[in-house]
Amino acid sequence: MLFLVFQVGADRYALEAARVIEVLAMVELHKIAGAPVGTAGEFVYRGEPVPVLDLCLLTLGRASNLRLSTRVILLRHEPQPGVLKPLGLIAEHATELAQKSLGEFTSVGDGLVAPDPRGRLRLLQLDKLLTPELRDLLAVYYFTQTLETDAV
Repeated sequence: MLFLVFQVGADRYALEAARVIEVLAMVELHKIAGAPVGTAGEFVYRGEPVPVLDLCLLTLGRASNLRLSTRVILLRHEPQPGVLKPLGLIAEHATELAQKSLGEFTSVGDGLVAPDPRGRLRLLQLDKLLTPELRDLLAVYYFTQTLETDAV
């Protein structure tokens, strides 16, 4: 199975490449009024507004470092069973691919990890990162589209 590899702080993460729509250079984001911590903003992708979460902000309490290798990973998110919506994730060093089998990932504490030549890879489990407030935001965002936005 192919994985997109990126960093959140010093930790390396893997995301199933099949879930990825596109990996984009940083884009101009617009703030979402009243959005919970972890929300970076939104942008329009092919005519559709897409919310963007910052993985460093969600896990480390600080914004991702803006480097050339910092990217917006556009992925297929399933907010409800059978409903796929685009979701952006800001991640650092999102420039590598790795071939792994799911069997290489083992349960360690709070997640799944696999050995890697540069240490270990954590499997990104987005549902574990989404707070109730973020879930509520995404539900409102995807199913009502009544949020106000301002340029960042």
